[in-house]
Amino acid sequence: MTVSHKLLTKFVFSGMKNNKRTIIPYLIAGTFTVMIYYILTSLAFCPYIYMHTTHKEAFYGAQTIAVLLETASNIVTIFAAIFIFYANQFVIKGRKKEMALYGVLGMSKSNITFIMAVEGMVNALICVVTGILCGTFLNKIMLLVLYKIIGQKPVNGMIVSAEGLRRTLILFVIIYAICIIYNICSIHVGNPIELLHSDKLGEKEPKTKIVTLIIGVAALAVGYFLALSANSTAEALGVLFISIILVVIATYCLFTAGSIFLLKRLKNNKKFYFKTKNFISVSNLMFRMKHNAAGLASICILSTGVIILLTCGFSLMMLGEKNIDNKYPMDIKVEAKTGDINAEKNLTDKFKEAVSVSDVKAKDIIYRQYKTTMAKESQDGYTYMDINGFADMSSCLDLYLVTLEDYNKYTNSDIKLNKDEVLVYQSEDNIEDGKFNIFGKSYKVSGEVDYDAIYYIIDPSMTLFERKVVVFSDENEINKLLKNDKYCKEYKKYSIIMGCDTKKKVSENQIKVFSKTMKKAAGKPEISFKDKERTFFYNLYGGTFFVGIFLSVLFLIATVLIIYYKQMSEGFEDQKRFEILSKVGLTEKESKRTIKRQVMILFFLPVAASIIHVIVASKVIRLFLKMVLVVDPFTFTASIAVVCLIFFIVYCVVYKITSSQYYRIIHAK
Repeated sequence: MTVSHKLLTKFVFSGMKNNKRTIIPYLIAGTFTVMIYYILTSLAFCPYIYMHTTHKEAFYGAQTIAVLLETASNIVTIFAAIFIFYANQFVIKGRKKEMALYGVLGMSKSNITFIMAVEGMVNALICVVTGILCGTFLNKIMLLVLYKIIGQKPVNGMIVSAEGLRRTLILFVIIYAICIIYNICSIHVGNPIELLHSDKLGEKEPKTKIVTLIIGVAALAVGYFLALSANSTAEALGVLFISIILVVIATYCLFTAGSIFLLKRLKNNKKFYFKTKNFISVSNLMFRMKHNAAGLASICILSTGVIILLTCGFSLMMLGEKNIDNKYPMDIKVEAKTGDINAEKNLTDKFKEAVSVSDVKAKDIIYRQYKTTMAKESQDGYTYMDINGFADMSSCLDLYLVTLEDYNKYTNSDIKLNKDEVLVYQSEDNIEDGKFNIFGKSYKVSGEVDYDAIYYIIDPSMTLFERKVVVFSDENEINKLLKNDKYCKEYKKYSIIMGCDTKKKVSENQIKVFSKTMKKAAGKPEISFKDKERTFFYNLYGGTFFVGIFLSVLFLIATVLIIYYKQMSEGFEDQKRFEILSKVGLTEKESKRTIKRQVMILFFLPVAASIIHVIVASKVIRLFLKMVLVVDPFTFTASIAVVCLIFFIVYCVVYKITSSQYYRIIHAK
């Protein structure tokens, strides 16, 4: 049968109108995905942040933010392809019967192909154009939000990124083209009569997949064990990604096989099963889990991702000042390395000169010198680092070696030590048996180092390893240990930390004059200013927080859409079952109670599992963050509690909306 393109186009729009309950959420989700990608990409190439052509930063640390934004847009690229294709499958599932009917009525496959192609292009056009337009108007607002988070002054002018527009168009044209091809192929493969009667075919009771169940239980047990057993940052780094993969595998296996196993056990319990509410709920749940377990597992994983992203973001911002104080204990910090025996006098004199020339209002100057190396833990104590030393990072040790003469000067004390005695400060565990064995020599621990006197020398970026400060009787004792240490090639040179606090904020001009004067000193000193580094810190972690919010919103949209389509598809599947039950005596009151019971079980099972995942993962995530930050356990735990509560409230609102939609489908006249 030959049909004009004009009539076929009418079929396209009438079909979209008749299926608006599935089409509209698909369009909204697609528009949001395009908008989020376009905003992130536009900001990544925004001249008010970083000019890629001239490599010019709009402010200190802006290039790092641009890199973060571009990385986030790459993550969204992968997610958008999976997410839009997943949503497209729900839409085409509802259209198969309609396309089959067209085929039965005599339409050719080319006519049906035309309908599917035009409908796909209309959907793509709506999503891409609307997403780009919304993104263009929201770009300036998002830039102002980013500036507010990182403490920058707002700028004037609209942002239209040609590079962001180009990348967005290329990406989503490809994604929607693949969706259109998939839709056309799925319609052509099926037989029209079979597609038309597919919903009337009887279903067999799902079988328990024992192997899948065992894999799920084993993967969850191992994943949880790894997460809970990590006790250091190095261990967390080694197990975090492995445990994430195992828990993801376990989630899918347990939702698909574990749920069926549990429901079958309930069915075999005669006292429980042969009650009206339990009989209907268990029977319906068994068939619903057969089709929708993967969707529930996806909701669980996405919910876990949203909670973790927001928790990490809030923790980063709440602990900002604490991290800045840890990394920069002084307002002005100078680091140098030199073998000059008069280093303290020469550097201190140069520091005073720099303070005087730049007119910085400085307080007392702090000076610390030490030697540093790394060691590897073994059964006999600590040994030299070898070429494979970093293979097991949990056994690595960051050593700071100080002479007794210097230590007494720093603490205003008069402690005496024999050649075989040391003072020790250790960041992790307590010293056992009063012994300290290092590089084949044993020392007696005669006391603990005063942390307040030496914490200036501890490198805050080395939190990946255990840190130990050891005070020896003299410099010769330190040199004897280090002379055969291949890791410490310049063992005769001292690492030096010096600096001071200031009475008022240091200006940009003072920073330039101070740095120019101080850099003339021996040891090639590196100078950092707390106020300037504070700006960089908030730019870096504020940008991370900003990106985390965007990704969380995208994951949340995906979660809501999956829930909505799951409720829709299950509602249509259960409609006929409840019609039959009502004909054999099930009242509307009993029907409502049964629906509420099974919907609540299915709806809150993923979020309950996700919260358990987050609680178990909290320890290893906190240790992982310690690699770059000071993470206060109380603040991190409070962040998890607040984010879980907010997410649960949002989830309840979604439940209220979608469950009422499900009930309307079930009882549609």
